[in-house]
Amino acid sequence: MVNPRQVVRPIVFALLLSVFAAASVSVAYGQFTLTVSSPLSPPNVDPGGSSIATLDVEPNGSSDPVTLTCVVTTQIQQPVSLPACEPSPTTPVVPPAKPSLTVTTAATTSFGLYSITVTGTSASSSQTVTLDLTVVNVTGDYTLSVVPSIATPSTVPAGATATAIVTVTPIGTYSGTVTLACLSVTPVVVAGPVCSFTPTVGTGAVVVNGQAATATMTITTFGPSPTTRLRTPRLFYALWLLVPGLALLGAGRGTRRRKNLMGVSLLMLLASGLLLMPSCSSSNHSNSPTGQITPNNTYTFTLTGADANGAAPGNSITCPVGETCNVPTVTLTVN
Repeated sequence: MVNPRQVVRPIVFALLLSVFAAASVSVAYGQFTLTVSSPLSPPNVDPGGSSIATLDVEPNGSSDPVTLTCVVTTQIQQPVSLPACEPSPTTPVVPPAKPSLTVTTAATTSFGLYSITVTGTSASSSQTVTLDLTVVNVTGDYTLSVVPSIATPSTVPAGATATAIVTVTPIGTYSGTVTLACLSVTPVVVAGPVCSFTPTVGTGAVVVNGQAATATMTITTFGPSPTTRLRTPRLFYALWLLVPGLALLGAGRGTRRRKNLMGVSLLMLLASGLLLMPSCSSSNHSNSPTGQITPNNTYTFTLTGADANGAAPGNSITCPVGETCNVPTVTLTVN
């Protein structure tokens, strides 16, 4: 005889197993992943400054909308004016999505480290990520950049010019007037190319007032000047000088004394013509102060600048051996 309990137990166990499996599939179906695509930039701000990060919301078996919220905390004792955080968009996002997060400080925000916890919540699950922001007294500075770092046009003949756009970007609360210059040009040659700068707005130095400003860099090379040729043949002028000479000889047939006088006058006219003719000849010389021509080569300009206090840009430095520095440069080929 079969024991009923022995039959019922496997059936109940199988039913419970199927229920748990269905529940786990349902939970997995409603999940998503929340990560930080790019951290807060800049990571350090002045009181009153702001920073932006990018988040990444990816589906993990579900495309349910995800609502993002954030909270700012700190270990600072009695902080004043906590930074405010706000995801964008403020409405729920549907995975996949890359919402942004903006953290804004007040002028009275205390110096120190702040943690920003972002929580994503869907219909069946939630996840969190944490970012850090430091509020400090950021020293004002600026940087130079050239994009692209190759002049336009990239290749020119000797005697031609090329240009590039230089951008002066403030760091922190920097503002001031920056005078641009070429720190060096390599290789060093006789009659090498030279540079000059013209601000896009105004004249003189570049004025930076909380926003990036630009200037046009002009590179000048030295080459042969245009050739000037005589349009009327020299023989024409020589023959033209004979006309008044023959007239003088004809007018002087009366006496021997007049003939001698006319002959002298003719010789003077011919001599004057010979002296004037070389000035009409062609010329071919360089526009370089030294009379040289810029050699064919690829030249690299390293840029720098100085403000009213003599401060150079933060990225216009000599790069230590073995390190990579973001020193602004412009390249031009003379061919």
